[in-house]
Amino acid sequence: MLKKITFLTTIVLVLVTVLYTSCKKENNRRPSEPVKEIDGSWKIIKALRNGTDLTNRFDFSKFRINFSDSSYTITEPVPFLVSKDGNWSFDDPDYPFAIFFRTTGQPDATSTVQYPVVKGVRNLILSFSPGCKSNTYEYTLEKAQ
Repeated sequence: MLKKITFLTTIVLVLVTVLYTSCKKENNRRPSEPVKEIDGSWKIIKALRNGTDLTNRFDFSKFRINFSDSSYTITEPVPFLVSKDGNWSFDDPDYPFAIFFRTTGQPDATSTVQYPVVKGVRNLILSFSPGCKSNTYEYTLEKAQ
């Protein structure tokens, strides 16, 4: 009987030790995503309207949108969401899916946003409808040198 109690006690101690050492504090950190840095001057490298390429049909070469902190300025306007300088913000700074443009005296403008790296260069893709919902534009921008 004593052997049986000793054996059971040993088994229980081994199980308790295994259970205790196998319980680790779980690492519940949220995976970090680099902040979407868009400060600087951006130029249009590709323009689509309703899926049709407009890049060579219109002179986009002088257009620039300059982002700085939470403000933006536009030089040489083209058909775009806004035509005046103002402020911008993302819907979520870590995982943005939309960008908001705010200009005094005009309604806020919203665009979906993508932030891909193409051939080693960071691009900014804005998709929007500037008025008529049947016309959608997609501008691909890259930082101007």
